Amino acid sequence: MSTTGHSVGSDAGDRAIQWWAENRRRITIGGSIVFLIGGGAWFTRSARIRQETFAEGALSQARVAAQSGNLQLAASDLGRIINLYPKTGPGQEAVILLANVHLQQSQPELAVSELRDLMLRGPEPYLEGPVAGLLGNALEELGRFAEAADAYDQAAEGVGYDLIRSMYLMEGARAAALAGDTGRAAAAYETIIEEDQDATTVGEATFRLAELRRGSE
Repeated sequence: MSTTGHSVGSDAGDRAIQWWAENRRRITIGGSIVFLIGGGAWFTRSARIRQETFAEGALSQARVAAQSGNLQLAASDLGRIINLYPKTGPGQEAVILLANVHLQQSQPELAVSELRDLMLRGPEPYLEGPVAGLLGNALEELGRFAEAADAYDQAAEGVGYDLIRSMYLMEGARAAALAGDTGRAAAAYETIIEEDQDATTVGEATFRLAELRRGSE
């Protein structure tokens, strides 16, 4: 009886050894692939975090330069951040700040170019509203009011806060009125009046709408 048990155990052990011998290379290679994939993912995440950190530090320095009035240095620093870290949040924020510097330097056409390029590449979700809103401002500077209204409307769609959304709708209505599209402007004011919960914003929209209607009589 013990001989039979020993034989069964021995056979099972032999089969396990044989299976390991036959499959050892596949297991080793498979384990290596899993390790490399996991290690590669870790390395990618780690590199992204480092890039974000470096970009954030450089962005802070550029912000200081802009706030101190050294727009030339700020523009140079921001351009370098955009080139080095284009896919990071700080790198995209640098585009917004550089466009703002261009506006301060009376270069709205450069601001439009920078912002439209970022919109084509696809900004981070939290930047969609600010990018489109500043684009609207730059287009206004160029007297392209209908395009500015489009940008402001896009900005309103890209933000999650009612007050800021209403602000962009208000800007879009004003730009539409300047473009001669009073119907579009009136519709924007009506949307604010119907949907906004802030009494001050609703009051201003009501006043602007009444003013618009008086002007069209």
